[in-house]
Amino acid sequence: MTEIFQSLPFCRFYRPLVIVMCLIVPIAVPWYFWGETLWNSFFLSAVLRYCLLLNATWSVNSFAHLWGTKPYDKRINPAENMGVALSAVGEGFHNFHHTFPSDYATSEYGWHLNITTVFINCMYYLGQAYDMKKTPLSVVQRRKERTGDGSA
Repeated sequence: MTEIFQSLPFCRFYRPLVIVMCLIVPIAVPWYFWGETLWNSFFLSAVLRYCLLLNATWSVNSFAHLWGTKPYDKRINPAENMGVALSAVGEGFHNFHHTFPSDYATSEYGWHLNITTVFINCMYYLGQAYDMKKTPLSVVQRRKERTGDGSA
């Protein structure tokens, strides 16, 4: 299995790209362009950024299952949490995602508040994504009226 995985073109360059894009570029840009010290560039642009990003990503299921509104289905635990949606580039629309799991956009707002949807749409226009399913707004509205908590 490892041989197959390593033979794929994108997998051969994964580790070098991670090192370049997660360490070298974030350290080099502030150091070179803004005169920041390498020490500050390393800790602020690489370490702090990485820690904040990981915590934002890992908090999605914790916070979006604890706090927020439930406009689509008040009987389930996942909720809509705007703080998580903003910090984790759109992944805080958990009540919608669990109510309509086949919808690729994971929210009825589309690209307006969800950077992940923007990325998927760009991949669609480049021919890298296909068969994207979207729940009709009439179905969403009927579900809100039937099982939602009235918050939206």
